[in-house]
Amino acid sequence: MTSFTDVRRRVAYRAHGALRFLDDVQGGIADIEGAIAERQYDVAAFAAHYLAVACLSIRSLERAGEIAPCAGSVSFDVFEGLASEEITAGLALANEACSLDEQTAATWLNSFRLYVAETERLLGYDAPLLVLRSLNGPFVVIGMIRRWSALLDELNLPGLLPSSWVTSKQPPA
Repeated sequence: MTSFTDVRRRVAYRAHGALRFLDDVQGGIADIEGAIAERQYDVAAFAAHYLAVACLSIRSLERAGEIAPCAGSVSFDVFEGLASEEITAGLALANEACSLDEQTAATWLNSFRLYVAETERLLGYDAPLLVLRSLNGPFVVIGMIRRWSALLDELNLPGLLPSSWVTSKQPPA
């Protein structure tokens, strides 16, 4: 049994980390696979960097990362709380994509898939998360919200949806 000293951090990590994984990471692997299949190695390298940074931001949530980052904020530190070795390993794997070719692409893609899968495994779910880019994808998010909302509220943590999605604007009278 694993024990946690900060239940708020653990709940935020599992809930917000899962949503970041669904929103930022999951579909990116398919994009990289498509780019490699079409021999668009520069596109794969660009996507790999984005995904590696997203995985690092998820991993940072477990330790000290911002729970609800402001989209596009230059002050958001995706590496907060991570050891330099973990940052270096993630970015080095992404940087390897800059030199992909027909001979190296398949091996690199397998390594990158393992890195992404490890990020998902660290979230602590019993099974892989359902695929957001699927027919039932929107229900994945609804299920995630139903699972975590009450506990996030109880622990005074940010909700999973951005406030701009859920605040109603009153029509002019």
